[in-house]
Amino acid sequence: MRLINVKTFKLEEFLDYQTPQYAILSHTWGEDNEELTFRNVEEGEIDKPGVGSVKFRGCCRQAATDSLEYAWIDTCCIDKTNLVELSEAINSMFRWYMRASVCYAYLSDIPGDDNPQKPGSKFRTSRWFRRGWTLQELLAPKRLRFYDSEWRSLGTKGDMCTAIEEITGIPRSFLKGITDLHTASIAQRMSWAAQRKTKRKEDLAYCLLGIFNVAMPMIYGEGGNQAFFRLQERIMKTTRDDSILAWGLSDDETPASDSGQVTPGRILAAAPSDFAHSGKIVSREQSSTSSHSLDISGGSLRIYVSLLHTSVDKAMGLLRCGPEHNTQVVGIPLAKMTSGSSDEYVRPRGSHSVLRPIPASDAPPQLIHIKHDSQSTEPQDVNRLHWLYDDGFAEIGLKLVDVAPPSCWDKEGALITSTMKPDDNAAHQILARFRHDEEESRDFVVVLQLKQQDTGLKPQCCVVTCSRRTPLKELGVKLPHLMQKASWGGRASNGPLNLRVALEPDARESVFIIRPEAMPQPPDVTIDATVELQKSDLMLEFERILEEKKQNYVEEEELNQMAQGRRNRLEQIMRERERVEDELRRLEEERRALVEEESDGAQEVHRLSERQAELKER
Repeated sequence: MRLINVKTFKLEEFLDYQTPQYAILSHTWGEDNEELTFRNVEEGEIDKPGVGSVKFRGCCRQAATDSLEYAWIDTCCIDKTNLVELSEAINSMFRWYMRASVCYAYLSDIPGDDNPQKPGSKFRTSRWFRRGWTLQELLAPKRLRFYDSEWRSLGTKGDMCTAIEEITGIPRSFLKGITDLHTASIAQRMSWAAQRKTKRKEDLAYCLLGIFNVAMPMIYGEGGNQAFFRLQERIMKTTRDDSILAWGLSDDETPASDSGQVTPGRILAAAPSDFAHSGKIVSREQSSTSSHSLDISGGSLRIYVSLLHTSVDKAMGLLRCGPEHNTQVVGIPLAKMTSGSSDEYVRPRGSHSVLRPIPASDAPPQLIHIKHDSQSTEPQDVNRLHWLYDDGFAEIGLKLVDVAPPSCWDKEGALITSTMKPDDNAAHQILARFRHDEEESRDFVVVLQLKQQDTGLKPQCCVVTCSRRTPLKELGVKLPHLMQKASWGGRASNGPLNLRVALEPDARESVFIIRPEAMPQPPDVTIDATVELQKSDLMLEFERILEEKKQNYVEEEELNQMAQGRRNRLEQIMRERERVEDELRRLEEERRALVEEESDGAQEVHRLSERQAELKER
């Protein structure tokens, strides 16, 4: 294992059993040119511009503060040009994070003034919680501390366990290490990675090796699906857990097809995202008759499972797993193969796993073989249409210069592609911008549209003009809204050229050719998209002003009511004050009268006292 000396910033190598105590860094990768590589650190180039140096120096500084002499950072402690070393490091990484004295999670997208405990904090939306590799870096370390972009402490995994459970869906007993990670079902652990992404597709499988305690060689270039398939193969060799098949879980059972046609699909998942709804699935106790291991060979999965027959050739395979504190189990739909032995089944493509009550009579598990179509991909439920544009545009002096959205344009292949889901009734539009070779002339924008109708999908197109300075992206945002209010045709004129565009179906399915034609006469109406946008903007501004005026009127009425209320109250106060002042004047007169009466009485008492004294003396 290669470690960084936090004082000298040099790399030092140690045998596994001689490794000293070290800190380990968890982070999300920035731009490749900013990260410090193995070569950079080896050559002493640790002050590269960018976030790499900030992470390197911050990790070393914090480790030294914690009285640790060494640190490990994946970007610069692994020689990634050495594939053997890279493979060994990936297979060992979970163990390295688990053995570290402390793990520093550096969240580069968290500002210094963020409060992680608040519901709307940046901490809860940090990309650190959406990356594949950071899942094992969250679970493996016993001590994990979070730091913001300025290396200020945000808290520990233990302190912030409630928030982390809400963000990740991982129960706190696993986060705190109270419950052993490997007691969680395969489906549960897969679900924790369902929303995570990696830069390389294969890494979405490789980053889960430690979480499932398996090892396998790295084969970059094999593809994400194949890497994930190999991961599941390895898992099945080490554990008998039916929940590995509990993917694609849905509340609705897939209806049986009346046509009798069954398309074989995959029996194993294609990616962790297939387990998105399996987070509550736990393994049931395995009976002695069902303790045989799962294995896949020759393109078929061999499994002991209880079958609930729903028809002559269809059944539900009841797995030994289901929701915790629930009497239901996960059922996977199966169909008998049209040819082959009676114990051969397929999982129909597009079918979903469902929750089924445990049958009253517990049918004994039986050995069956389920064909796995490794070439199968789940249907995307989209219709794809290809638009071809030929040399006809060049012949009339037009050149395609931009397409929105850009992802639909294959510039080298001179091909435009659009997709649409059958259950989506909205029109999906693509804008193709053609520029005339005459300078300062207005551009033509051909709007290609795939619209859902009762008879199916119908391709449509229309042509408008626009200023060369009008961004196509802006048209792409606002033009569909404008087209809903107007019936635009396939003809337009920019002055030098009168253009008509038509769609010609190709002999191949879902392929249309965009045919341009120069017309001798301009059309009766040419829609200028730039002007329409200006009209739309003016209308929106007018509507905004009207809305603002309406709000001002409402506010004015409220203020008038408040002012009238205040005036009424003021008049009431004035009347009350006058009454009080009158009462005060009356009381003042009464007070003066009493004072005079008091003075006269005192004099009279004094006179009487003198009289009494005289009488007493006499």
